[in-house]
Parts: sequence; structure tokens; C-alpha cells
Amino acid sequence: MSIEVPVQDLPQTTGRCGWCFVVTSGPSGAHVLSLSPTWSDAGDAVFSATSGRLAANVGASGVVTMVYPPFADDELEGYSLIVDAEASFDDETSLRCTPLRAVWHRPAPPASK
Repeated sequence: MSIEVPVQDLPQTTGRCGWCFVVTSGPSGAHVLSLSPTWSDAGDAVFSATSGRLAANVGASGVVTMVYPPFADDELEGYSLIVDAEASFDDETSLRCTPLRAVWHRPAPPASK
């Protein structure tokens, strides 16, 4: 089950978690980093990151997926926040991600036997 999240709400929504997995894919395969964003006034997530593979994958695809782990409280317990974003490097250590779409997602209930 997925619930759409307005991208303009992401800075406030993600403040409860503080970090996410940044997932990229490129010629050398998938790459995952655990990073903490700061949010610009324009609504971009900015990460301080130095990774050659991250830079290569972003250079090849121009996109990332940010995955916030499942929340453990309130009505969204068990939901992960998944954000698809355009990505580029401002400089060698500053990854800028512009969210395109975000959803709350929870796993399907276990199959009954």
C-alpha cells in the first residue's frame, strides 16, 4: 500500500527520522549509502558525501532514490518513506537532490498458509 506525499512537505516530514538510505544505480551496479540531509529553502535535499561510486552513478543516471526506514510510531507505524529525486553534485562533496515523487509505503501483509 502506498500513500502519496506532497514533495513540499518532505523537509518537515523527514525531520523525525534524520537520515535515509541513498540508493543509486549505474554501470558498476547499485550503491547504497546512509546519509543525513539538510534541506534548502528551495526544497532540495543536500547531502555531504564523498564516494566515487556515488558520483559515477549520479553522473550516469542523474537520479537517486531516498529510502527512510520504517517509522515506529503513530498512524504511519511500519511505513517507509520512499522519495525519487533528480540528483547532481554542486561540488565534489555536496550532493543535491530535487524530489520528484514521494510515497509512504508499507509491506504487504504476510501471505497466509
